[in-house]
Amino acid sequence: MKLDQSSSGLVIVGGWNGHIFNPNWIKRYLFPAKDEQLTVDIQAQFPQGFNPQFIFPRISSNEVRILLQGNKLNFIPVKSVDENLDRIQELALQLADYLPHTPVSGYGVNFLFIQDHVSEDLINLIRPRDLEEIEQFGASLTGEEYTRRLELNERSLNFVVGFESERVTFKFNFHSKINDLIAFKAGISKTSILELKQEAIQFISEIYNLELEGETE
Repeated sequence: MKLDQSSSGLVIVGGWNGHIFNPNWIKRYLFPAKDEQLTVDIQAQFPQGFNPQFIFPRISSNEVRILLQGNKLNFIPVKSVDENLDRIQELALQLADYLPHTPVSGYGVNFLFIQDHVSEDLINLIRPRDLEEIEQFGASLTGEEYTRRLELNERSLNFVVGFESERVTFKFNFHSKINDLIAFKAGISKTSILELKQEAIQFISEIYNLELEGETE
């Protein structure tokens, strides 16, 4: 099983000032080291009806990508290593110190794990029992995605399992409601991004008997 870093990371939902999230501001306040090089990319294609006024560049260091999409500020690791998740947390805490009065409503820590070559035992464990009856009714299966909303260790967890060809995906969204960035700092400091990653790995290991590549003992 592998972690898809491009679909993992931290999202903070709030009334972010888009004018702040430009390369100059981010370089000055979040990456002040003189030898830190940033890459700026702008999405080439946009969904139909999307207002270009709300398009902001994706700004990347060697460790982290930062992207503002509407009211969602995304921090995405460049590589699937724990050091980059630590760096995301460090940058988010810095940002909370620089912009303490930004109105926010929640944050989510997300992980997407992918397992290729799915066994029949795993399929039978995940797949609901009504599928045979559904097919007998005359419907043909074209895709599968199963969503669970859970309470785990006093935290809200949105958990989605999907089948695609011969692979299965496990999406974790650890969601926390907050009223301000002080609450964000307290929450992310109490339970770090890395701790939530290990919780997700343990969840998959104990329930589905799968291990993350490179992290087995």
